[in-house]
Amino acid sequence: MTGHREIGLVSLVCLLVAQGCRDQPPPAPSPTTTAATRAATSSTGGARRPRERPAGTLPAFRTIARQAGLDFERNDDIHGERRILEANGGGVAMFDFDGDGLLDLYFTNGCRLPLKLDSRSTPGELFRNRGQMHFDRATNASRLVQHGFATGCAVGDYDADGFDDLFVAAFGPGTLWHNNGDGTFIDATASAGIAVNAWSTSAAFADVDGDGNLDLYVANYIAESDETPLRCPNPASPDGYEQCPPAKFEGVDDVLFLSDGAGLLIDATSESGLARRGKGLGVVISDLDRDGSPEIVVANDGEANFLFTREPAAVPDRGSRALRYRECALESGLALCESGFAQANMGIAAGDYDASGTVDLFITTFFGDTNTLYANRGGLIFHDATRDSRLAATTRNKLGFGTVFLDYDNDGWLDLLVANGHVDDRTWMKHSEPYRMQPQIFRNVGNRTFVDVSEWSGDYFGNTWLGRGLAIGDLDRDGRIDAVVSHQLAPSVALHNDTPTDNQALILRLVGVRSNRNGYGTRVEVVDAEPVIMRELFGGGSFQAALAPEIHLGLGAKRTANVTIHWPSGAVDGPVRLEAGRWLVIEDSRTHRLDK
Repeated sequence: MTGHREIGLVSLVCLLVAQGCRDQPPPAPSPTTTAATRAATSSTGGARRPRERPAGTLPAFRTIARQAGLDFERNDDIHGERRILEANGGGVAMFDFDGDGLLDLYFTNGCRLPLKLDSRSTPGELFRNRGQMHFDRATNASRLVQHGFATGCAVGDYDADGFDDLFVAAFGPGTLWHNNGDGTFIDATASAGIAVNAWSTSAAFADVDGDGNLDLYVANYIAESDETPLRCPNPASPDGYEQCPPAKFEGVDDVLFLSDGAGLLIDATSESGLARRGKGLGVVISDLDRDGSPEIVVANDGEANFLFTREPAAVPDRGSRALRYRECALESGLALCESGFAQANMGIAAGDYDASGTVDLFITTFFGDTNTLYANRGGLIFHDATRDSRLAATTRNKLGFGTVFLDYDNDGWLDLLVANGHVDDRTWMKHSEPYRMQPQIFRNVGNRTFVDVSEWSGDYFGNTWLGRGLAIGDLDRDGRIDAVVSHQLAPSVALHNDTPTDNQALILRLVGVRSNRNGYGTRVEVVDAEPVIMRELFGGGSFQAALAPEIHLGLGAKRTANVTIHWPSGAVDGPVRLEAGRWLVIEDSRTHRLDK
């Protein structure tokens, strides 16, 4: 039985009739529409591209790759039979593994298939950040040598020893890498009690049961064989095949591991009510209703999304291991798009794009459909704001994977970045579809609408790619948020943010004391901003990626800010006045400047 079992008869009929939302034209602009908003009504794929330069600060990103020591190209064993295993590519993690204050990079890698033919010559790669956007390969020296067909990854200090660990998802066994604190890692999968043997994709660390320890959620995709993979012949294709759609495969249960606080991660999937077959590709864990208990959102491919929330009667006293979730995506408005269809969902961006004080969600989808923006109205009620935000037409002729909200110009408004690329080369078809695609970046205009500014954002956005995993963080510590993208059939790259702006930012590295050490689930508010700027450090997000475990707050023209910090433990620190820059924030009102 699939994730459709509680959708209801009417929606089920709709799902059988068609898959994906049918976009409608955006509303006509009013006579007072700005140039930026007029530009947003043009599409960058299939329709007229905007010609008028948008108003406001435009992003500028510079590609960083081999010349800076970042030399990685994923091996997906793509060789002509269009197996579905080849389609999703890999991910990337951004974290400071060696404790020098700089964000390092880890790329997951694939191998020859079937797995028994793996030559172990294509491990994932770890790159140490040497500063000034230069990187050294550190895979062998760190002993983080991951073989097999790896996919996504998650970062979290699961044993609270002060050093971030790494979980690597895969087709086949996932692996938990324990950070020894001396620049090396050790495989702790068995000693921690983890067993994930399905095709896992995205993963997230978070404290879901409120005991102060990090738990791990792993999204699993479909049941498929690497020995005898399903093939879909098509005589019209140049190689005789086309990729089989996900509908031909059975979904599988995701997995939740709860920490016992002593280094073990215990499978609690069934007892917590999370054993529901889906086809998970993206996951984010965030306190969407601000009740102090995080929700789990899973983006499913071709099936209704999941939204798991804690059963009110089961919320235990702190320290209790009792845990029970219920699935409420349909009643919350997250299961389907506004037309009542389940979409082919991939990545999830989470953030307060409209400055309402709650976390909104943006989910990427398949070519010919529109990505979907779910605006959080509070109380676990979401509204499909895709057309209202002017993100419908411009995303329709793209196939999106990794996606993030980011404030590229530090003006306090969350912009939007999307990595695009098809899963199958369909350029040979009568009604051809592009294979490699241009990525997109959207400027937040500040009135709940976005404008596509991709063509003004640097050479990377003018080229086409098979974009997959996408992570963000301030790689060179200049106060501007950078990005890293994992590609298929091309080298992966970092994108250095050169946006010309005098706006400043606060970058906060959180250390929980009563809360989990990473501070996942912490909400930070700039209370003297208008409107109030709110950011949450959530678990997961994007697609098969681990975003930098930091909070980035754009301050605009301000040089100082009054900040209130709401920890998962319930503790509230502040307001505390901080100057723009990097800060270490320790629970119970201790702050330390990191960049002076």
